[in-house]
Amino acid sequence: MNRKQFIRNGALAFAAIGTSRFTPYASRYPLNDLVEEYYGDPDDVSDVGRARKMQALIMELAIRAKARNPKFQVVPQDTLEYAHIDGNPNNPYDSNLIKLLDGWGIENFSALTVTRLANLTKIGIKGTANTNGSTVQVVTNNQKIAADNNILWHPRLSAEVYQSPGIGNPGYMPIYSPSSNAYNIIHDPIPAGVAHTLNSNDVNKMMDAKNHLYMISTGKYSNWPDWEKNPERRLDITETAGYLVPFARGRFRPTGTPEVVAQAIKDHGTKWDFFWVAKGYKQDEGRKAYIKELAASEWDAFYIDAHFGGDALSKEEVETLKWKPKGGRRQVIAYLSIGTMELGRWFADPVMVTADRKSFLQGAVENGKFIPARERIRKAGTPNWILWPAYAGQYADESTPIWWHPEWRDIIIRGGSRYKNPGFNHSRFPDGRSSIDRIVDMGFDGVYLDNVSRATSSGANWTALQAYNNAHPKWYLK
Repeated sequence: MNRKQFIRNGALAFAAIGTSRFTPYASRYPLNDLVEEYYGDPDDVSDVGRARKMQALIMELAIRAKARNPKFQVVPQDTLEYAHIDGNPNNPYDSNLIKLLDGWGIENFSALTVTRLANLTKIGIKGTANTNGSTVQVVTNNQKIAADNNILWHPRLSAEVYQSPGIGNPGYMPIYSPSSNAYNIIHDPIPAGVAHTLNSNDVNKMMDAKNHLYMISTGKYSNWPDWEKNPERRLDITETAGYLVPFARGRFRPTGTPEVVAQAIKDHGTKWDFFWVAKGYKQDEGRKAYIKELAASEWDAFYIDAHFGGDALSKEEVETLKWKPKGGRRQVIAYLSIGTMELGRWFADPVMVTADRKSFLQGAVENGKFIPARERIRKAGTPNWILWPAYAGQYADESTPIWWHPEWRDIIIRGGSRYKNPGFNHSRFPDGRSSIDRIVDMGFDGVYLDNVSRATSSGANWTALQAYNNAHPKWYLK
């Protein structure tokens, strides 16, 4: 069966699916016998079991989305070995999965991931990379690697790179101190080294793209009133991500590392202000500015969040983003984490979060033993399928779910979930609308699936969970 036939068969079957929440778990989607086979024994969390369960989630989501829009692009991130049968890179590609994909992304290059991305691109699965851009030399090296291997590369640029093109370079405005790990900057293609790839051609699928923007956070465009109340927090041009820019009527003098500030003042003078003030926006126009600035950038494809604050983007906003300023269609791809739970999302119900809303109520592994959420929390209604923290540090508030659990599949793909974040605007969608259906409803061209890698992380935790599953089969369904 070829790619189009595979997708078409899935679409026809999905058209007959009901939405009842009470259909038994294993038979709820009779079309998806293949997907259910991949999910397999819900108690099996071995390396192969987890790989197949993550492949199943991606496949189920892709079939759902492509049933509604056959041109919809599906792009997982990281864990490139999962393109292969049983998640083993020594095996052939898994044709059931590959037929449903349109790209694959990674964070950070290595010789191995470059080779794997290049091989995927050769079979029509566009390789894309969001990776380091900490120095001019790194940008130069990585851009060459990307070009030589037909990979789309987008760097996280540093202050050094942003200031390197020099004063007077046409179309370029230097900014100061963007973190090389910042995802909230509409990067300039000149310091990124990809200006030569910009074009007015139509980009109707990821394989058509010559460049892309990876900007999965809207933080730089939100909460501007707070900037006005507390400007001191954002005047340090050696710490903050391009918030302050030279401006003839500027109200502020930059602060920061003395030598950097001295050079900045020498080059641009003492009058600076917030970037949005310099561009003529009012403090309550962050969302308007976000859409306008994105639309004015020239990238062939966007990887962006589907939301702004606690609200989904409108269909009209997404449509505006689909057209490049010099003509030509582009791909607007929505970010979606399928391997972790994020606190700001529409499903972050009070029964699953702490009273201060700083973390999820979750299980844990202590002294090598797994303890489910309900044994640790003992709060009525707390889901029993939130396993443990997904990360430490910057993303410590994210949790790892049992992603093959019926309730997580309802949230991400199938719909009908009872969970609801009271701080989110739900008015744009029918009650219980799934994440992927919302993304299709908004008119996005595709989805970028993050945190696939949680299936390969925390090996000791999975060992502890397997032992608990063996002793308490299907405990999470009770």
